[in-house]
Amino acid sequence: MSKLPLLGQSPLLEPYRGPLLSEDEPPRALKTLARIVDEDLCHRCGSCVGICPTNVLGRDENDFPIVENLGACTDCDLCVKVCPGDEFEVASVAAEQFGYVPDLGDMHGHFNSAYLSFASDSALRKDSTSGGLITGLLLHLLEANVIDGAIVVASDEHDKWKGKPIVARSREELLASTKSKYAIAPTNAVFKEIRAMPGRYALVGLPCQIHGFHKAAALDKRIKERVVVTIGLFCHAAVEHEPMQEIWNTIVRDEPRTGKVTRFISRVGKHPGTPHVELEDGTLRPVYFPEARGYRPSSMEIINILYRLYTPPRCLTCYDSTSEFADIAVGDPWMAPPADDIDFYEGYSFTLARTGVGEQMLKAASDAGAIVLRKLEPKAARTSNTMMGIEKRWRAFRIIETRRRQGKAVPEYHFETPKASGKHLLLTELNMLSHVFCFVKRGRLSVLRFAFSRWGYALLWLNHKKRIFRNWRRDTAARVSRRVTGAEHVYAAEQSNEPALRERNG
Repeated sequence: MSKLPLLGQSPLLEPYRGPLLSEDEPPRALKTLARIVDEDLCHRCGSCVGICPTNVLGRDENDFPIVENLGACTDCDLCVKVCPGDEFEVASVAAEQFGYVPDLGDMHGHFNSAYLSFASDSALRKDSTSGGLITGLLLHLLEANVIDGAIVVASDEHDKWKGKPIVARSREELLASTKSKYAIAPTNAVFKEIRAMPGRYALVGLPCQIHGFHKAAALDKRIKERVVVTIGLFCHAAVEHEPMQEIWNTIVRDEPRTGKVTRFISRVGKHPGTPHVELEDGTLRPVYFPEARGYRPSSMEIINILYRLYTPPRCLTCYDSTSEFADIAVGDPWMAPPADDIDFYEGYSFTLARTGVGEQMLKAASDAGAIVLRKLEPKAARTSNTMMGIEKRWRAFRIIETRRRQGKAVPEYHFETPKASGKHLLLTELNMLSHVFCFVKRGRLSVLRFAFSRWGYALLWLNHKKRIFRNWRRDTAARVSRRVTGAEHVYAAEQSNEPALRERNG
C-alpha cells in the first residue's frame, strides 16, 4: 500500500493491526499528522507538503495532505513540526520579528507605517482587485532583480474557480495571478520548489501560510534564506470547495446558452467588485443573477454568505485576520475615506509595513514610481477592517474555549485565551449563531441555493441598502469630524509621488 488518506477512514488513525509497511509499524510522524488532520486542526496551508524532504505527501481533491509514497517516509517529523494548525508560538515569533510581543487585543498587530496605496500603472490599478499594490510591488521587485520570482496563487487550468499555487518568474505570470481567490489553496506546498531552486523569492500568503512560513524557516535554512519578503493578505476565512463547485456547475450548465467559460474572476470592478466569468469571445458575464437589472450582489456580499455556510473548521479557530507576522500586510480599505480627495472606488489597497524589510521595499518601489503610498496616521489605520477583525478574533477565542471544555483538540498558541465581555460577548454569540451551518452541515446546500433564488435576491438587496446607509453614516461622521478638527489623516503631499504620476498617466 503506497497511498493513504489522512482524513476520515485513514488506517493511520486506527490501532496498528498489520504491516502497512513491509516490516514496521507506520511512521509515528504520519500517525500524528493524521490526528492533526482528523481533529480539524489542518489549515490546508501546504507547509507539510512543501517541507517533506522525500516527497511522501501530496494533496487530495480538497487540498488536505495525503500520503502518496508511504515507503519513502523516514519519520523525520518535519511535517508535524512545521504545522501551524497544531501549534504556533505567538510570543516567540513576535519577539524575534519585532523585538517585543504586541498586545493580543490589538487586531492590527505591530506595524511601523500604514498606507493607502495603489499601483502607479493605471491599467494595472484598474484591472486589479483593489489598488493593485501587491502586483505593482512584485513587478518592481522582479524587474529590479530584488527577487527571482514570487509565490502566488494563479487560477487552476481545469477547475477555474480553484486557486493553484505557483512560483511566478515573469511579468506575464504575475499579471495572470491577479485578483482574489477565496477557495482554499495550499500555497506553502510550493516550498518544495523553493528548496530545490536557489534564488530570492517573495511569498504572498494568508495568515496561516505566513505562520507556516515562520515555522518552515526555523526548520530549513534554505526556505529562510530564499524567501526574502513575506506579503500577507487580510483574511476573514477561506471557503470550502463544495460551494465553489456548486456555483461552477451552475455556470457550466448555462454554457450552451451563454458560450464556453474560460475564466472565473472573483472580483470585477472596484471595491468590493462583482464576480464574473469570462467567455470564449472575451466578454464578461456576471456569475450571480446575470439577468437582473440594476443591483447585483457584490463579491463581499456573496462571500459573506459563503463564510456563514462553508468556513473550514480550522479557520474558525484562527484569530489572525491581518497577517500579523508578515513583512507587509495588505487588504481592502474598510474604513471611512480619511481625506476628501480619496475615493475608494478608484482602487486603493490598505497596507501595513510591519518590518524594516517591508518598509524598505515599499519605499524603494514608491521612489521608483511603481506604486503610490499615501501615509495614514496610526489612529486612522486602526479604524480599518475593525468589524471583520474583531469578529474573527473573538469568535476564534470563543470556539477554542468551547472545544477545550468539550475535550476536543484545539490549536496551541501558547497564550491565555482572552474572554469576551459586554458588547464583544453579545456580538460574538450572535456571530456564532450566524455560522451554525459551519458546525451543523446538514441542509447548508439548500440554504446556499435559496440565497441565489429570487427570494434570496430580495434579501441581498435589503442587506445592500442597509450597508449603504451604514457606510454613509460612517463616512459622513468622518467628514464632519475633519471639518470640525481640520484633521487630515494623510501624509504630506511632498512625501507622495502621486501628483507626478497623475501628470504622467494623463
